[in-house]
Amino acid sequence: MKLSHKTQWLENLPLSTLQTLMARYALRAFPAIVQRYESTTFHEDHFLKHARSLLSAVCLIAKPSEELRIAAVFAAANARQAGHDVGHSAASLAAVAAARSLVLRRGDEAKHEILSSIETLPFSDFAEQAQWDYGKISSASENPAISHSPLWTIELQHFEAARQIDTPNDRKLQKRLSFWREWYQGFLDGKPLDWELQRRVALIDDTIWDAGPETVAAEIERIEAEFLAEKLPMAETIELHPETGKFRAVPILVENASYMSALLTQIGDALEDCLGEHNGLSDRSGDVKKLNRVLTKYKDDPQNAELTLTTVAGSLRRQLIETRELPPNEDNLALLNAVEEGVRGIRANHPEVAANRDHLAQQAFKALAPEDKQVLEEALPMLTAISEPELAEEFAQDIPELINDALLPLPDGAPPLPGADAATRVFSRSSKMVPLWEKLNAAHDGKVHRIATMGLAAYAVSELLFKMVSLGLRLLGVL
Repeated sequence: MKLSHKTQWLENLPLSTLQTLMARYALRAFPAIVQRYESTTFHEDHFLKHARSLLSAVCLIAKPSEELRIAAVFAAANARQAGHDVGHSAASLAAVAAARSLVLRRGDEAKHEILSSIETLPFSDFAEQAQWDYGKISSASENPAISHSPLWTIELQHFEAARQIDTPNDRKLQKRLSFWREWYQGFLDGKPLDWELQRRVALIDDTIWDAGPETVAAEIERIEAEFLAEKLPMAETIELHPETGKFRAVPILVENASYMSALLTQIGDALEDCLGEHNGLSDRSGDVKKLNRVLTKYKDDPQNAELTLTTVAGSLRRQLIETRELPPNEDNLALLNAVEEGVRGIRANHPEVAANRDHLAQQAFKALAPEDKQVLEEALPMLTAISEPELAEEFAQDIPELINDALLPLPDGAPPLPGADAATRVFSRSSKMVPLWEKLNAAHDGKVHRIATMGLAAYAVSELLFKMVSLGLRLLGVL
């Protein structure tokens, strides 16, 4: 093959460097896979096969494993065949080459695949940006070209750097492609989606990929919901009430019930002592309301009791020690001690709750954007409508807290970040609802009809739950 100025400088580079550069070339060209077609004839299956090929390539570079290598073999083969069926473009050839170059056994074949593909890319911007990438790769011990660098850092002459994946004005199609737009935006910004989430999508079984775009989109939604549930574990199950077809939360059983009762009695006594004197707390304060909820509603629910007591302990500690909003007198310190003792006691007797706390301690929620609050506002009436009264009541308490719409906000304004216990409950439960709802929806066994008669279309519920999972993943920095 005769090389032009676009590839001559690449000829003697190590294969591993060429493979990384090829993936970056393919990512930059990727939107053109869509744009070469008329908007009325969006070739979704063609797009999906090439998206899978490129996804498997970047995952294999970032987190190499044998299972990803096997996935890349099949992904590249399917994309290559799709290109033959519909017609190849420079962008589709690049997506195929990104994966094939990583799985071809012979290095000379892999290098030929890369150089041949790059020769087809028309713009000089691609070569100039690749030289910048090479400089980053050469000067770093890790692989910043895949994981930390925006796709475009140079001043472009022929290409639009912010180009995204264009889709026709079809709401269902846009929903099916929402993961891919988020995925691509991550690379545009130099902030890829969580690699474990990408890996799970790349490893979707061939039978699902072959079943068509709707099946693939449903599986990606299931993976995202499962991933969110793992990020926000709660020792409870979400199930459908057999009579009403509505969701309910079933807590794990209390272990050592007499000890749990003693802990709550100690908290109740300490709270009563605080409220009876001039200690700065009143029945109207948020911490007192939370403690009363633990003493009544959560007395047989160790997971929610621990979540709420942990939040209250942090709040009391801050007000007593850091801000001095509460006087550090004997009554208030005794209440803090009782709450902290309650937290320790629940964790000691419920290993699942303790393990969940260790996991949650590693999570950090981002602040809510205005559009995120709008999603929550839309979700509140629907989530309460499809839930049993007790679960509906908790959504009605937690969601306003998340959108900083409490009845008695703090004098100096609501906190900028969502409350961890409220966020954990809302998004963990929403994620667990997804597979149950989709299974119910697919079965058409009458329960969907009963919910639809409340004025909620089955598709609207699915779309709402999908939005909640996406929002939860974004707040955790996964999307």
